[in-house]
Amino acid sequence: MSRRFKLWVVLLCVLAATGSLWLSVQKWTGQIDSLAGCGSGSGCSNVLGSKWSLVFGVIPVSVFSFLLYVSVLLSLIKVAGRWGSFGVWWRRLAAWLCLWAAVWFTGLQLVELKTICPYCMTMHGVGVLLGLSLLWGEKWSFRERGAIGVMCGAAVCVMGLAGVQYFGPDPLTYREDVLSMTQDQGKKKRDVHALGAGRLVSFLSGSKAYRVESLPHLGRGDAPCVMVEYFDYTCEACRETHRLLEDAVARYPDRLVVVVLPIPLERSCNPYLPKGIPDHESACKLARLSLVVWRADPKKFAEFHENLFEMQGMPYELAESLAVGLIGEDALSSRENQDWADAVLAQNVADYQWLIKKTPVLPKLLMGGSVVIQGEVNDSRSLQALLEKHFGLR
Repeated sequence: MSRRFKLWVVLLCVLAATGSLWLSVQKWTGQIDSLAGCGSGSGCSNVLGSKWSLVFGVIPVSVFSFLLYVSVLLSLIKVAGRWGSFGVWWRRLAAWLCLWAAVWFTGLQLVELKTICPYCMTMHGVGVLLGLSLLWGEKWSFRERGAIGVMCGAAVCVMGLAGVQYFGPDPLTYREDVLSMTQDQGKKKRDVHALGAGRLVSFLSGSKAYRVESLPHLGRGDAPCVMVEYFDYTCEACRETHRLLEDAVARYPDRLVVVVLPIPLERSCNPYLPKGIPDHESACKLARLSLVVWRADPKKFAEFHENLFEMQGMPYELAESLAVGLIGEDALSSRENQDWADAVLAQNVADYQWLIKKTPVLPKLLMGGSVVIQGEVNDSRSLQALLEKHFGLR
């Protein structure tokens, strides 16, 4: 390998290792959803949030690629001593590992996940370029003794990794965080959520409070266990979590109540939406409409709330006609109902500003104290475990 070509391969190794380390840190710190184009529901989020992004349900795949690139780099600059003929053999094996891994993970995105992560594909592209460069620089040939064995050995290693991921545990689709409001936020005198009549329930060390009976909720307003859900009607993860919450309220009708507060993922009414998240069409209008329905007739709200999730992706006009059928045209156009809905929606959006401190994903569930569950709760066992842990519900 010529000196100039060797320098080129070293630069590729540095670039690939840096990218892999960066992705690993983003994954470990939960900042993936804050990356441009990686918002909730995006291809990037779906790929990097899947079981195929982790090994043993804990270690990001990019950690292994980082170690691979670093080992190749060390063999080239001989930091770890004289690699000799082993270094040549290892670089050839590493080259095929890069190529087979790119084939596997690209096929996985196209066939299994049916979505593409641009960050992942960029890293695979660098990996392929590095692999081909290593084979070219080491003058690899099928005619050499052991060449086929190295190629097949790399394929077996990648298949082994795929098997570990397939049979390994599924990663959690949500995260449990402890959040706090700033001193200024906690001193706000006119928090709309605390206005009205009925029981006042406090969260976040008393800095945030909700009038359960006055706000949209599922279940009995006097139930002892109170959960607050921030969500968006156009969010697929929110729909899946909603179904489980409905089942939980039905399972504990006298013990659990869920206050439901829509936060639209649309910049026309939510200026705090991070850049990486695309606008969700009609999210603002649907959120406002549901609040108007609650204000006009709380008894009709649960039905309308359910229908908005079931009709996800349907034109807004259909939702509006459904609202008219439930509460009537006069109640829908009532200035009093609309003003109240606007005030609550503005408060929900203001809350989103501090709720996204660690991740912008929805839904967000306030479980009591300062604990917030962020992201989709996608199976009943996970939700039951959370209910038992935070409310003692068995």
